[in-house]
Amino acid sequence: MPWNGVTVSEQSQRFLEDYQLNYYAITELAERFSISPKTAHKWIKRFKQYGQAGFHEFSRRPHNCPWQTDVAIAKELVALRKAHPRWGPGKLLDVMRRRDPEWQLPVVSTAGLIKPRRRYRRAHPGSPKSQAQWPNDIWGADYKGQFRLKNGGYCFPLTVSDLATR
Repeated sequence: MPWNGVTVSEQSQRFLEDYQLNYYAITELAERFSISPKTAHKWIKRFKQYGQAGFHEFSRRPHNCPWQTDVAIAKELVALRKAHPRWGPGKLLDVMRRRDPEWQLPVVSTAGLIKPRRRYRRAHPGSPKSQAQWPNDIWGADYKGQFRLKNGGYCFPLTVSDLATR
């Protein structure tokens, strides 16, 4: 089936215009517009409930989050963090746990008030320790390991490169 180049809201609008004419049954309309009857009923329900705003797609974002930290706990944690900015997340949660052992406290990483430590990148141990100033100043060699040739002999490839122009 070729692409029609029609958006979902345009297709739902055309579908609902044909539905309002009452010429076809819902299942026939759904078949003509290549949608399922379930989608057709959903579009009709949205149109009756929201009017013209029902043509557009709605957000699929959930209305609530069951694993979200309780607001009271979050406020208490933020207040404790502001009172003691140098304390780490483990100590903050330990103090919170001692204050009220019944609370379902978040894990250390979910507090959101702790800046991650800066990672220091170390140079690869095989990287050159010095910088070449001009061509042919420093040469590097790399042994690639051996492999067997078709004639039964071995090849020992070695890569030699100039560090200034590589």
